[in-house]
Order: sequence, then structure tokens, then C-alpha cells
Amino acid sequence: MHVIGTAGHVDHGKSTLVQKLTGTDPDRLAEEKQRGLTIDLGFAHLTLPSGRSAGIVDVPGHERFIRNMLAGAGGINVCLFVVAANEGWKPQTSEHLAIVDILGVTSGVVALTKSDSVDDGELEAVTEDIRARMLGTTLAAAPIVPVSARTGTGLDDLLATLDDVLENTPPAADLGSPRLWIDRVFTIAGAGTVVTGTLAGGSFHRGDEISIAPEGRNARIRSIQSHNRELESIPPGNRVALNLSGLTRQGADRGDAVVQQGRWRNTDRVDVRISLVSEELAGREHHLTDKGAHLLYTGSAETPVRVKLIGAKRIDAGGRGYAQLQLRAELPLARGDRFVLRDVGRVLTLGGGVVLDPLATPLRGSDDARVSRLRAMDGAGPEVVLRTLLDQEGAMDVGDALWRAGTAEPPPEARRLGSLLVSSARLTELQTALLAILDRHHHARPLEKGRGLEVVRSELRLPTSSFEALVAATPSVAQEGSVLRLEDHSPTLAPAEEEARTRVLRAIEESGFTPPLAKDLDAEAALLRAMVEQGDLVAVGDFYL
Repeated sequence: MHVIGTAGHVDHGKSTLVQKLTGTDPDRLAEEKQRGLTIDLGFAHLTLPSGRSAGIVDVPGHERFIRNMLAGAGGINVCLFVVAANEGWKPQTSEHLAIVDILGVTSGVVALTKSDSVDDGELEAVTEDIRARMLGTTLAAAPIVPVSARTGTGLDDLLATLDDVLENTPPAADLGSPRLWIDRVFTIAGAGTVVTGTLAGGSFHRGDEISIAPEGRNARIRSIQSHNRELESIPPGNRVALNLSGLTRQGADRGDAVVQQGRWRNTDRVDVRISLVSEELAGREHHLTDKGAHLLYTGSAETPVRVKLIGAKRIDAGGRGYAQLQLRAELPLARGDRFVLRDVGRVLTLGGGVVLDPLATPLRGSDDARVSRLRAMDGAGPEVVLRTLLDQEGAMDVGDALWRAGTAEPPPEARRLGSLLVSSARLTELQTALLAILDRHHHARPLEKGRGLEVVRSELRLPTSSFEALVAATPSVAQEGSVLRLEDHSPTLAPAEEEARTRVLRAIEESGFTPPLAKDLDAEAALLRAMVEQGDLVAVGDFYL
């Protein structure tokens, strides 16, 4: 199933059109009824002539309710863009088109409402104006259908056109990582907490153990509904209501997300590609720098962010660049997530973009390496992304690396060392360092069997599991108990040390049942340790160390 979202200027007939198409009034609040104005999100179910079903999210058009519009726009993959024929293009029309363009919605239909209120010449003129204004956006090729909700003219054509568009729109991808951004929370007597949203990224099943991100409160899916049907499971691309057990109404809110336990990671720092809205759509000159107050919108979430441009001092209207966003509140984000960025002071939708690295490391030093990394990652597949990250960072936590790349499997050239994923070059560096440590030790202390495991591990600064994997993967290294050595190494005694060994053995043999203390023997401690390791002597306690 697909989710259709409305967009367009206030009072251009979005909600009236939805009601005519579906029989459902999406304005559910008393204040909306009283004012004749959509304030919050509305929802409806549409059955098309082919029998295909779609969910509809009706969003408010007034600029004062842009936050609610953004909450609804994040989950749609088909846009029903509404322009009133008698009023034509308006400021909010431009802002809504900018948001749809930023979110990458490429499937849509333009409903030219109130077409009965203008003559044919005016209708043709406004149609041409709409087509010209949409050039260069994701909806540039969207069909335009004149309709009248009052007379019913064009409604059948609009339904048929929507049917065609949905048929040619790819279904939502099932990536095995379901996430439902919550847009409504309410309680039902005897049932408990219900949350609603548009499901993406994977499927939910009745009985699934879930978490409310980012807070991490756990619950279980008691039941699933979609358009008043009780279901055992639900695939992505559907409007969903989840009845959750083990959660109070205060345990979730709009802007939270329902995710499978242990499948998603929260983040407060992301590297992104940002595109700014053109001056034509924004209606005024604007640019983006590190200064100013900004809000990020993704899914149904909203949070203040601090912008740090990478590789540039500013991005002008219509331009694009890279940036790191520091989020005030953590969110469950993944590579490829889209977002909208608004300027708080100017009350303006500046632009938006796509998350390239959801677990970005802090910016340090020159931007050149980071820009090179982001360019390589921008639009690339998971294997290229992971290779790029490993080439620059050398070694990464396995879970972090796979999440940042958006994949469940590493590329063949990546090597896993316990809890770390390393590049082939980094593996070679670690193996070379290990061999060098042991070689230096053998030259400095030829009488000793080898160097202690923990001492070597601390010198390489590796987690225990990764160090053990490195030892197993390094040729020419042997382990004996808690000691590491090169395979071709054995303790060797110089002539003077051979003489000292003979004196020690003679002194012990001559002492009978009262062996001498180590300090009374004419020998270095290193020689005594070597004799113990070779079996010449038996240590009693640790006095010989």
C-alpha cells in the first residue's frame, strides 16, 4: 500500500477534496470544524478504481501550522498537490512544494481545485503557471487534473490518474529495520495506549517486542490495525495503529518512533548533504552559514540543531553542500534518512537533505578529509560507504560500522577482529606492529620465552576479543599460556650464561635438601627465569621474578 499526502496553500480545498474522494472528513478537531481550517493532521482511506488501496494524510496549509504539516509530510511517498484555480499559486504553495522536493517525493498529481469558478482561458493560464513553477523539482512531471469538489467534475479523472501514478510508484522497501514515526497517541478504554504513524523500513508483527526511541521504553505489540482491519502483521508503506501493552499514554509522544528492540541506534550528531531552496520557491534571498538558530524535521520529529558547514563558509539559495548537524535531542536515524531544515529567526524553510553518516565523529582539523569522505559516500552503495569509512578510520566497532554504512554484511575486503571491523591495510599494520613488539622483546631479552599477552595487548590498545583474533590471524606468532613469542624463537644462552647456568645447577645439587635462595645464587634473575621455563629449575613461589 502507498501513503498519499496532501500539500498546498491554506483554504485551497485539500480537506474538502479528501472528503469527496474518501467519504471521510479528515478534520477531526472541534476547532477545525469551527474555523473551517485544518490545524492538525487528518487521516483517511482511499480505494481506487483498480481496487488498490491507499492511505491519505491530510496536512494543514496555514503557515502557523507548518510544524504539523512537516510531521505528516515525512511519511508520504505520493503527493496530492492542491492548487485552487481561482487563486493560483500562493506563498504556502511554494513552501509546500519546496518541502516535497526536499523530501524526494517524485510521485504525485496536481489537483487544480475550484476549477468551476474560472473560465477555460483562466484555467489554461493557471495550469501553465503551475507547470512553469514546478520545473526543476521532483514533481515537474506530475499530471495536472482540474477538479471541482462542489460539482464533482473531474473527480473520476483524478482517481484514475492517482491509480496510474500509484501503479508506477515502487512499493516501500523492506530493509528488515521497521520504524514508525509516531504522529498520534491516544488511549482506548480497556485496550490501553495506541500509537499511529506510517510504517517504513520493515514489517511489524503482533507480539513483537518494541522500544519507543529515543527514550528506550520497552513494550509489546498487542494488536495491529490498518484502516479498521485487524492484522497479524503489517508491511512497510502503510498507515498503522499499534495497540501497545506495557506502555502508558505518557510513555510515547509525537516525534518518538516505534522500533524493534536492539535494531536501531540513537544519535545526536550526523553528517549530511544539504540542499537549499531556490529564491523562486523561498520568495526571498537567503543563505546558510554556521550562525543562526535552526530546527530539523524528520519523520514526525522536531529538534533544534547546530549547523557546522564542511568545506565551505556558506551555502547560497539553490546551492548544496555538506554539513555536520549537532542535534539537541537524540533521534533514531539511519543513513539515507531525509530531513527539512528551517530557520527559526526568519521563519523560513531553508532547505534540507539526506543523512550520509548517522554516527558521525566530531569534526577535527582540516575539512578536506571529511569532504572527500562525504563525496565518496554521497549516493554510493553500502560496500563503498563502508570501504570509505574503514580507509579513513582504519578500525571501527562492528555494529557502528555496519549501521553507518546501512548494511548487515561487511564487504569481502573488510576483516573482522572480534568486536572490530578493520580494513586490509589496518590489519597489515596491526600484524606488523605485533611482530615488531615480539622481535624487539626477543632481542632485548633473549633468555625469556616471550612477552606477556596482556602487556602486548595494552601496547596495541585493542579490546581483548580483537587482540585474540589478531594473534590467531598473524602467521609466525605462537602462544604458550599467557606468553606470546615468535615461532622461531627459543631462549639462547651466551657462553658466559652457560657457565653461570652450570654454577647454579652445581650449587643447588651440592645444597642437598636445603636449596639456596635466589639472591644467594651467582646468577641474574633473567637467567633463573629462563632455567625455570626450560625445566632446569622448579620455582617455589615467585621469589625468582
